[in-house]
Amino acid sequence: MSSGWGCQFMGTKGEDTEWCLKLHHHCEPGCKGCIIAGKVAFSQPNISEEQEKKVKHRSDNPLEGR
Repeated sequence: MSSGWGCQFMGTKGEDTEWCLKLHHHCEPGCKGCIIAGKVAFSQPNISEEQEKKVKHRSDNPLEGR
C-alpha cells in the first residue's frame, strides 16, 4: 500500500502544472515559506543542477593520482 499527500496550495499557472498559490512560484517542497518546511524529512535533498555542480566530491583516497 502506498501513501502520499496533497497540498491545498497546489495549482496551475499557464503551462506550469505545479504552481504554488501561496508563494506565487513553481512548487519547491520544503522551500522557505512552504507549509511543510521543517515538518518533514526528505530522503533525497532538493538540490538544483547548479547547486549540484558546486558540491565538492571527495575521493576515498585523497592521494590518488600523485
